[in-house]
Amino acid sequence: MLASVLFASAALVAGSAMANDNPHTQPVNTPSAVSRAEVLADLEIYRESGLAAVEQSETYGYDNARRDAAKARYAELRSSPYYATLVKKFGGSAPATAVAGR
Repeated sequence: MLASVLFASAALVAGSAMANDNPHTQPVNTPSAVSRAEVLADLEIYRESGLAAVEQSETYGYDNARRDAAKARYAELRSSPYYATLVKKFGGSAPATAVAGR
């Protein structure tokens, strides 16, 4: 009787330990098509355009004119040579395209 209880508890512990080792739930390191310098340059433009401030304001969703102006300014900066300058500033090479999120 004692042996069967010990076996059952050992099987339970081993089963729960193996259940935590599911390879499908482990993070996958997928290489990005965008360099770190491009991400930092995009973040800088996002902040400079005013889009970050608009999305963090209490009137987000109501102040559509301000959001549209910030989005237009973001698109303008993103497609300008300024973006390539920022990428170089952050240590990257000039991007082939001006769009980060293809």
